[in-house]
Amino acid sequence: MLARLDSLWDAETPVVPSWAAQELTFGQLRLLFLLSAREPVTMSRIAEWLSVGLPTASGVVDRLERHGLVERHHRSDDRRIVDCVLTDSGRRLLDDIIGIRSDAFRRVLRVLSADELVVLDRLLQAVIDRTSASPPTSA
Repeated sequence: MLARLDSLWDAETPVVPSWAAQELTFGQLRLLFLLSAREPVTMSRIAEWLSVGLPTASGVVDRLERHGLVERHHRSDDRRIVDCVLTDSGRRLLDDIIGIRSDAFRRVLRVLSADELVVLDRLLQAVIDRTSASPPTSA
């Protein structure tokens, strides 16, 4: 089954998207996605998310800032607290990444009939339900 899924993705001709030129690390991309769901976020919270110290988190944000993807702002009520937010460029980058993934899914799924899509949907829901269920407790 895994080999079949791998061959399905290998069959897609990869096009190098424009965002790949940003040369972002997985940790930087992860932070962008985390920020998109919860901004503004303090630097200390970013350090917690990444499981790193404040200086390391600051370095990650520095690199994203140099790419123009995030900004830092001092809070007006307490200038010691620094919040981090996505820039418009950061939001566009994430939209591009999500769009590429969605387009790939659409290309793969359009070869199935409506009935086959119903069956696949049911099977995927079963996988989701069973993998997100809490593990059974032993008596």
